[in-house]
Amino acid sequence: VGSAMPGPYDAEITKALLNRFTPENCMITIYDQDLEKEATNGEEIELSASSEPWQVEKWYSAKYREAMIPDTLKDKWSNPQNIDPRLKLPGLNQFLPTDFGLRADDADSITAADATVDYSKEMPKLLVKKPGLRLWHKMDRTFKVPRTAIRLHLASPNVYRSPRSMTLNRLFAKVLSDDLNSFIYDAGIAGCRSSVVCLPSGYSISVNGYSEKLPNLLDVVTSRMLSIIEELKEGSDARPGLSRKFDKAIENLLRETKNFRLDSPYETASYTARMMIESNVWHINSYVAELEGEYAERDPLTMEECGKTAEECLTKRLSAEFLCMGNIDEEGAHAVVQLIQKNFLNGARPLDLEEIPKTYSLRVPSKVETEKIFGVEIENASVPIVLQEVAHSETEENSSVEYILQTGAQHEMGFEGVALLELIGSIAYNSAFNELRTKQQLGYIVSAFTKSTGGGGLGFAVIVQSSSTLPAAVEDCIEGWLKSFREELEVMPAETMAKEASAVVAQLLERNMRFRDEVSYAWGEILAVRGLGSMYDTPGFDRHEQLAAVLTIKDSKGEESDGEKNDSKATQKTAKELKKQVLDLWDKYFAHEAPERRVVSCRVYSQKGKSEFEENVGKPGYLSSYDEIRQLKQFLPQLPTAPYW
Repeated sequence: VGSAMPGPYDAEITKALLNRFTPENCMITIYDQDLEKEATNGEEIELSASSEPWQVEKWYSAKYREAMIPDTLKDKWSNPQNIDPRLKLPGLNQFLPTDFGLRADDADSITAADATVDYSKEMPKLLVKKPGLRLWHKMDRTFKVPRTAIRLHLASPNVYRSPRSMTLNRLFAKVLSDDLNSFIYDAGIAGCRSSVVCLPSGYSISVNGYSEKLPNLLDVVTSRMLSIIEELKEGSDARPGLSRKFDKAIENLLRETKNFRLDSPYETASYTARMMIESNVWHINSYVAELEGEYAERDPLTMEECGKTAEECLTKRLSAEFLCMGNIDEEGAHAVVQLIQKNFLNGARPLDLEEIPKTYSLRVPSKVETEKIFGVEIENASVPIVLQEVAHSETEENSSVEYILQTGAQHEMGFEGVALLELIGSIAYNSAFNELRTKQQLGYIVSAFTKSTGGGGLGFAVIVQSSSTLPAAVEDCIEGWLKSFREELEVMPAETMAKEASAVVAQLLERNMRFRDEVSYAWGEILAVRGLGSMYDTPGFDRHEQLAAVLTIKDSKGEESDGEKNDSKATQKTAKELKKQVLDLWDKYFAHEAPERRVVSCRVYSQKGKSEFEENVGKPGYLSSYDEIRQLKQFLPQLPTAPYW
């Protein structure tokens, strides 16, 4: 079971184990960042290490102190006068399943099954579609395990309306997760899992496990979400236990948020790029300001405000996207939806299309457009826009560059453009690694890949993290590789490129080998069309097949290279025609003099490169703070959000 291997029950071994649960075998470990401030205030404490000297652990230099448990206290524990009534054996686990039957083997399901259909390729179908709610369902006939996956996304326009609202909702999710441990521990033991995640677009609720008990678990989780809101609204005086969890959540969220600044330089560069290219996003500094500092002290976050904010986001204006997959029939799926309607939707107003939260990508300016924005000629002709910052950690030895060449929106690229970009990314990865990592030895982290941004933005990116070379020199190396890679594509035999395309096709058409992979793919496609309106409300479940069709090549006999008949016009091309399309796309967007070349470089300097950073501050095209990035974003148009399918 899980990581344990169960065996036959042995009473003697069990008794021997229980006999070792004694105070003499007890070791108590306490972790607290405020232990150095510990004071007894004159109180007599039976067990404390406060009088012992601090020691330093040799490996991580962690401070600690230790004290022996007094014999008098061990005797008291061994012979208690009273036993706290809360200390008792747990009751029967209500989540233990007893029904392992498969709905696909029910008489009605067998009768309805079609022997000519490959159900492994069947995608979920829409069972319910009405204002504020869509339910997707697929009964498993492939993996045939008594397990079900339920996915629910509650879209709310209020979660991400401000940094404070987002912070309060994250705190609510943390308090809820901490509190739910006591409710769903038994579910975990019984093979069921649940999670509630706060996202900018709303709340994502997932439950997985044995089908029979999964609705019970979903009811426990969603009911507790509502009841804990009421308890938070009562305040810290009325709910001291919950108040401690709230304070702990603030402490943990602040630590996690500030530690984000200490991520690897290449991760920081990617984040900075997203802050420029995507609109309707809040910067990490805004979240920190809500948790500590002058404004946080003046207007602190409270339990009451947290409860009221979560209530507004979860009960007032909502739209729900639902997926039930696995060992569950249509009747069971409808029953689950009724539960969610009762807990969340019956009292809520459905969202208008414009209210559904979305992220948008902005169009990166070309060199000419950049010079118009800044009003002067740009010094760096290869990279008109450079975002730069110094690593937050004083001990960081690595610098990093993320070099992004934007193509356009998915809708503008279409199936053909997206497929060709995937092929370029596949070929480029090995080439970039071989040149920049193996030959030039710029650093251990080198990658070239297709880059997507929120709201349908697409492009091609190269990442290099180096401890030996500063960002400006790394950019020159990347630009040199881009030129040489174009030459590689030029001299590459068409048949070789066709083989590369076949590898991408095989990856696109690879079947899901696990139930959870099938669920993840279907759920991702469903969420991709959330909020796009009636014109695009059908998920692109066959998207991979259509992308593969673009890259499928005719052989010398005029047949598809995989031997299968394909009527798609996109596949009526030879290897030479495919190669020409790849080169044309490269020359349009990525070549040095390309008419649609839109490039931005995101630099993160190590401490030793700080002088190069300072030399560039204030130069046209160099943005050295998030405020400067915000000023630039006012000039950038928004890319279409419509999908390419």
